[in-house]
Amino acid sequence: MNTDTEDTALVLEGELTIYTATATFVTLRDYLSGRNLCALDLSAVTEIDSAGLQLLLWARRVAAEQRIRFQFVGISQAVINVIDLLHLEPLFGGYPLDTKTENPT
Repeated sequence: MNTDTEDTALVLEGELTIYTATATFVTLRDYLSGRNLCALDLSAVTEIDSAGLQLLLWARRVAAEQRIRFQFVGISQAVINVIDLLHLEPLFGGYPLDTKTENPT
């Protein structure tokens, strides 16, 4: 997880689940402190459950309340699947152009 500069995206990797929720919450909270941009790179997230989704919703809400721009700079298929399933794409402002894949169905 990388939070070195204002322009640096926060990279979340592996599971974004109930088992990682506490550590991820602390990381997100610290990352959001004093920023103008919340750029999340979720391209290496392999699994996400409702706890992980709640963290993303929380980060988006905090960013909105603090007038911090919020964006995904990378997003894995696992995250896309959950967001699409729940029709939350408009809430998150869409996906990065290079990560949205066509659904063959």
